[in-house]
Amino acid sequence: MLSGVPRPAVAQSDAGPARAPTVTRLVIAFGDLESRLDGALRAHDAGALDRLLAANFELRNAARPGAPVPRAEFIEQMQTRANSVARIEQMAVHDLGETALVSFAMRYGAGAPALFVVDVWGRSDSDWRLRVRYAGPGGAQAAQLDLPVPDAGGTLPKKY
Repeated sequence: MLSGVPRPAVAQSDAGPARAPTVTRLVIAFGDLESRLDGALRAHDAGALDRLLAANFELRNAARPGAPVPRAEFIEQMQTRANSVARIEQMAVHDLGETALVSFAMRYGAGAPALFVVDVWGRSDSDWRLRVRYAGPGGAQAAQLDLPVPDAGGTLPKKY
């Protein structure tokens, strides 16, 4: 042990070390893009939406997978909803070069059901534009579905 060298303080409880979620550079960047998209939809900001949504953007809803919602209809539907801010949690980003897959849980307001969302962002020059959004039930709704989930009783180790 070196004396005189400051060491970081580490607090531990009897239950073991606390785990804090890792927030990566990509999670911060795409969290900002998702926040800007939500703000542009609520503000009816056509210019910002043009910068954030690809011209051929579509929404794929788990309830109607064969009937994509085109860009104009998505914008109209989102702008007519209650003016509540989207709350995004548990974001993960997979960087595939010119494409990024961004998954997260999203809620509109306290007590609202969670959605599980996967957004496909594509790089256009130096900007990112949302190409496709896949959305379906999340949280308790998804837990009621009879889907095979590995290690459903525990937690899966994260791979970075």
